[in-house]
Amino acid sequence: MISRPDQDQPKVVKKGPVFMVALALLVISLACSTIIPFSTSETSAPAPEAPLGLIAYVGNDGNIYTTDRDGKESSAITQDAKLNPAAGQVGRIYQYPTWAPDGQHLAFVRFSLSQSGPEVSLFSALSNGKKSVNTFTSQNFQPFYLSWSPNSQTIAFLGSDASGMAQYLVAASGGESKFISSGQPYYWDWSPDGQTLIVHIGGDSSANPNARLAFVELDNSSLTQELDLKPGSFAAPAWSPAGDVIALAAQNDAGDDELMLAGQDGKVKQVLTRLSGPVDFAWSPQGIHLAYAILDSSGSAPTIRLVVLDSTQPDVQNQVAQGELLAFFWSPDGQKIAYFMLGSRGPSATSFQTVAQTKQSASLVVRVYDRISGETKEVAAFAPTFSFQQVLPFYSQYQRSATIWSPDSQNLVLSGIDSTGENVIYTVGADGSQFQKIADGDLAFWSWK
Repeated sequence: MISRPDQDQPKVVKKGPVFMVALALLVISLACSTIIPFSTSETSAPAPEAPLGLIAYVGNDGNIYTTDRDGKESSAITQDAKLNPAAGQVGRIYQYPTWAPDGQHLAFVRFSLSQSGPEVSLFSALSNGKKSVNTFTSQNFQPFYLSWSPNSQTIAFLGSDASGMAQYLVAASGGESKFISSGQPYYWDWSPDGQTLIVHIGGDSSANPNARLAFVELDNSSLTQELDLKPGSFAAPAWSPAGDVIALAAQNDAGDDELMLAGQDGKVKQVLTRLSGPVDFAWSPQGIHLAYAILDSSGSAPTIRLVVLDSTQPDVQNQVAQGELLAFFWSPDGQKIAYFMLGSRGPSATSFQTVAQTKQSASLVVRVYDRISGETKEVAAFAPTFSFQQVLPFYSQYQRSATIWSPDSQNLVLSGIDSTGENVIYTVGADGSQFQKIADGDLAFWSWK
């Protein structure tokens, strides 16, 4: 993946801005003179929806593929990547496969390098690779993070050029892109009706007086209402599935950070808990429970606690895990949480950002917590690919646009390195069963449906 330039990064493993991830990928892409291919447009009906959804991944050849849980039904979405082009040929590589909520469409980015210079394009296509549309192309601006609207018709993307980071919108069917705003770090979430974005720009207000939270009404495509709140130390805000409140962290009058719920008018409706450090959070798909991971420096050594609370009874909080926690993802049914911990020989959580940037190896352990039974099970241990390491510091934003869970909440997809040093894609049951390699690849996500 491409890392991002000069973005403020929290002390926790979790939340460097969404930008470094993409830039690193671009640097790698251009350094390899690689280009990613895609299928030619064809008039075709959407591919039938798989019972367990589909997995989209970046192959080791630089192309985008989809496959099923067992890796038996694979399709090439792109076919023209050239990682090592001959003299005079164009190099191409494809990156950032991102599923639309309908499970029928994919967005991805193509990096090309020729004698005339680099070019970056954003594509949308059906899940079978048909009807591919070049929605955006630039020689200067480089998209590196993609996020579909809830109705699967619009793609919001973050990228960078010589002037810094900026967000744009473009229709999946093509057309003129619309500038939204700029700044860094830059995070956002869609309202469930797809009419509004909540954006968090500039990081923590205690470190940056210009940090801000704002609503973007898409009929205006501009920052239409800034919230009268000072952002705390967090990354991506989270709109509730019902659309009535937004979870965020902000400073109270005493200057302390609180995890709170703001209404559609931007005013505080409820304070959930006091915060002792940087925090990341995500709603359960049903919108009742909120999980948050917080850096706790009160003990002899910094640690990260994963906590689940009921938004209707926020005083009742259940600590799920504590230690070198790097990321977590809710299952679609809202019953389970998969979370990643550093293995016994891994670096400290506070140094994992360095690991991601220097391509050191690190061992990860995947555990699954069952909210109903209260039980936690270790389901896998693996060495993550460089691209997946690049996702981890920004996982709170990726929670809003991607998932490692199968639609039936029974399986996980993991991007790892095998015993021979090759990048591979694994699947594993949420109970730890059926751990298997399904493809050679660098980064994978499951479809929402």
